[in-house]
Amino acid sequence: MTEAIEILTAQGAVIVDPVDIPSLSTQDPDKNFALWGQCSGLNNVKGKDANCSVVLKYGMKRDFNAWLATLGPSAPVKTLTELREWNITHITSGAIRFGQSQLDISDEMDVQADRARYEHDRAKDIELAGTNGIDAAMKANQLDAILFPGPNGAGIAAKPGYPTVIVPFAMVPNTATPPFPAGFEAKPAPFGVSFTGMACSEPRLIELAYAFEHASKRRVPPPAVP
Repeated sequence: MTEAIEILTAQGAVIVDPVDIPSLSTQDPDKNFALWGQCSGLNNVKGKDANCSVVLKYGMKRDFNAWLATLGPSAPVKTLTELREWNITHITSGAIRFGQSQLDISDEMDVQADRARYEHDRAKDIELAGTNGIDAAMKANQLDAILFPGPNGAGIAAKPGYPTVIVPFAMVPNTATPPFPAGFEAKPAPFGVSFTGMACSEPRLIELAYAFEHASKRRVPPPAVP
């Protein structure tokens, strides 16, 4: 990232570093984005989801069932519940090789009874990630974009639906937690520079990313397939 910033500076960019994102620096646990996760997996089933956003698991059931309804009577399954049951019936055929905990916690939501909780969590997502997150940081510092290393800004940008453009920049050592098995030599992993902005800032982000891509010329095309 230091090298990427040097390239941007050489092209005339004004870099403000560091930039404080209020919802990440606050000591108030109720207003800290890092402490407000996305309900995911069996650890966040009903009764264990007080400190995470239900937006994803609620929206999955609501929208998946609505989409299935558009397929008409010939659709092989009509609801998320039927899909889960089909997967369980065909488990020996590898239908759910990696489980279906995301579907399970989504299907437990009641689209009508849980709507108030969804709306509350959606509003909190926007407040922490958008209004008091990216918006506040960009307005206070008069920024065109916020730079993040790799995909690290994807989580905070996704909550309010803000755009990100990632430009390929380097290859870095490929490490994993837990470590790769002994004897496994992982190839280098791609590393990109992310340009993130507020709502509807795609035109400006594309301009910045395009200029950076051409100034750095670091993208390595994948090998041709014979």
